[in-house]
Amino acid sequence: MYKIVLLLTLWLLLIAGCETKEQFYEDVSLSREMAYKQWENRRQQQKQDQTVISGKLNMQDCLKLAVNNNKMLQSLVEEKEIARGVELKSYSAILPSAGVTAGYMRKDKPMSINTGAGTITLGDRDNYSAGLRVTQPLFAGGSITARLNTGKLYALLADQTVRAGLETVIFEAARQYYDVLLSQHLYDNSAEAVRSAHAQLDDVQKKRQSGVASDFDVLRSEVELSNFKAEMIQHKNAINVSKANLLKTMGVSQDSDVVLSDELVYISLTMRMEQAVEVAYRNRPDLFSHQFNIKMQKELLTIARSRYFPTIGGYYDYLWSNPDPHDNTIIEWGNAWDIGIMASLPLFDGFSREGDIIQQKARLKQSQIDLVDAEETALFELTKALFTIENAAEFVDSQALNLTRAKEGLRLAEVGYREGTNTQVETIDAQAALTKARAFYYQAIYTHNVAKLMLQKAMGTLTTYEPGIAQNKADPNSGNRK
Repeated sequence: MYKIVLLLTLWLLLIAGCETKEQFYEDVSLSREMAYKQWENRRQQQKQDQTVISGKLNMQDCLKLAVNNNKMLQSLVEEKEIARGVELKSYSAILPSAGVTAGYMRKDKPMSINTGAGTITLGDRDNYSAGLRVTQPLFAGGSITARLNTGKLYALLADQTVRAGLETVIFEAARQYYDVLLSQHLYDNSAEAVRSAHAQLDDVQKKRQSGVASDFDVLRSEVELSNFKAEMIQHKNAINVSKANLLKTMGVSQDSDVVLSDELVYISLTMRMEQAVEVAYRNRPDLFSHQFNIKMQKELLTIARSRYFPTIGGYYDYLWSNPDPHDNTIIEWGNAWDIGIMASLPLFDGFSREGDIIQQKARLKQSQIDLVDAEETALFELTKALFTIENAAEFVDSQALNLTRAKEGLRLAEVGYREGTNTQVETIDAQAALTKARAFYYQAIYTHNVAKLMLQKAMGTLTTYEPGIAQNKADPNSGNRK
């Protein structure tokens, strides 16, 4: 009977511990609500921590903000502190080490000797001791110097990592600044086309009322106006997106309200490939990093090989104990010291040493291959940037001439339309051609400026970047270039 009662009790406990689906759903809903509140609190805190800027923003100030506030760069800078710790740790290979010990031991019965004439007690029930041991590495198969060199090389590698991050941040900030400028130009271009299309539509509607234009002419003007409005909306969205990217790279709040004060201008650049390669080989942080990495791998290989040599070190021991360390029969504090040299040489360690050597040799070979690959990548990026600059310069020249032709074509079409020698469709086509020519002109200048950025990044000179942007706005309608 008691078994049945026990089983019934266990069953009731299981039933009591079960939750309904509604209870599960309520628990999860509360968890999600709490998660949302935590996110909201984090967002408010981030808003308070982030810098809010407003007003005019030129390229130089943009780059300064990016360098000071970019989170990725701030994280990379901590590599320098990590490297400082690694370098400091490396000095332990050559500096002495010291340790202090202290102990207490109680014996159930101290040792004694029966001499026949009596019993002599050796030591005491209570035993105290304190000691100091100092060791100094003397020889470790070359690993001492290698460890010191590794710490210094790690610090140099960290410097190049930070510099590479700085180059990337400057490149992204400058390119995104150009993105916003291009989007603004394209938006203004579309807005001008919308105004012209509005004027054209008003003129056609008046002519239709006079019986000079047809319903088709009005419909054609309305369609063209809608197309230009659609382009304007797209370019406005592009401004918002590109500006959001720029604010993110600068590390400032998305609530910032800035107006870019610099302008896209064309400044020609001529550079020989040999000159660009020379600058790149002397400045690119990734090439320096690979070179430092090769040196580090050589030091690590030395450390691995040092395990086949004996380790030699000096030591000094000082002991202070009760009973006296020289005579256990003296129950009082005494001291003793000794100094010496010790050496150790492992004879067999399960092929661990040989395995480390094989690994370090392979990693050294990898680092040498990586350097060659980095040099080839640098040559490719330089070639690509120079070709792009050359092609973009030709593109700017052709579009400047095309812009002049498109302006003249629209003028002739409007004159012919007023005199009745050109149709309304021809005027609309001329306006669309001018809008497209202006867009191509701005895109050509944008491509040229970004190509120069690519060249400076490929040469590793963006940390001394001087943006080729003028403060005074050029007149794109005239086809003039600075």
